[in-house]
Amino acid sequence: MGVFRSSYEYFTAAKEVVECILQKYQTDRIMATITTTSNSALPRHLRPFDARRDLGAVADLIEACFDNTLDPDGRRYLRNMRSAARNKGLDRWVAMASGSTSLPLAGFVWEEQGRVVGNLSMIPFFTQGRRIYLIANVAVFPEYRRRGIARALTEAALEKSQQRRVNQIWLQVREDNPAALGLYISMGFVQRARRTTWNSDPATLKGEAPTGVRVTLRSPHHWSKQQSWLNQLYPPELRWNLLLRIRSFQPGLRGLFHRFFNEVDVRHWAAQRGKELIGLLTWQASRGYADRLWLAVPLENEDLAVQALAAFISRVGHLRRPLTLDYPADRARDILAAAGFQSQHTLIWMETEHDS
Repeated sequence: MGVFRSSYEYFTAAKEVVECILQKYQTDRIMATITTTSNSALPRHLRPFDARRDLGAVADLIEACFDNTLDPDGRRYLRNMRSAARNKGLDRWVAMASGSTSLPLAGFVWEEQGRVVGNLSMIPFFTQGRRIYLIANVAVFPEYRRRGIARALTEAALEKSQQRRVNQIWLQVREDNPAALGLYISMGFVQRARRTTWNSDPATLKGEAPTGVRVTLRSPHHWSKQQSWLNQLYPPELRWNLLLRIRSFQPGLRGLFHRFFNEVDVRHWAAQRGKELIGLLTWQASRGYADRLWLAVPLENEDLAVQALAAFISRVGHLRRPLTLDYPADRARDILAAAGFQSQHTLIWMETEHDS
């Protein structure tokens, strides 16, 4: 082994080794899940998803069904799927998609006459000591809809979850898709949250700072309120799929080490009315097409704080990349729209539980 020139190089190399081991473990575990599903218990046209042969077909299906809703990250995701399909290398696909929250390595497809016409992905998560499945990429070609294919795919996913002793299953459905919403309600899924994704280009942001409110850099003594307000707006039961690492926001050495080992780059600002803290805003760098914003504001000062922080972010000159913000639906909607944010979509988070 060569000599590392700094401790940073050592920890970076060690982190890469650990990631390779975890990727290999994840691949083996997911493939074991795929191969242990019994085909005999499934409808004739329904079978387990096989990443080695279905990636390209599922990419085509997702694009056909969701083309008008795909953002740049979604289109890059499809390109990676097709690249992996051409290379016939599952390990290559795992390496490319290791940071994705919709890794399509398990699930079910519906196949007729050699054509994949329906798909459902099952994405495993481990959080707070429990296992979760997220149902995603539920898609059926338009000419095959209203035949019960989506229901059959979902029933297969629920049955597989029971077999794997995973008793929490989540999915997200757009609020402008009443047919899908009705299907999931009929199958026992219950709404847990409604959240809107807002996007903006920093060059188009605007807004007037409210009188009497100033925005400064966050101070360490703001942390306790920031943590509390973040937990209210981004509750722990949802954070597993929000890419929010609150510990990285902590001031002091603990936060520094967490940011270092997780390669997190953040900046924080605080809005104050006189000596009263009324809200905080965090900018987080992203490897995707847009950097992330996280708001931490109390309900009683929400509109005032969001207005002040949105006006401030429009004047931060070094922000050049697009910005994205996840926020509870129907909250601060008019303020965000007036500041130049655009609503991309509102998702209904749904969950079903069964005895394991």
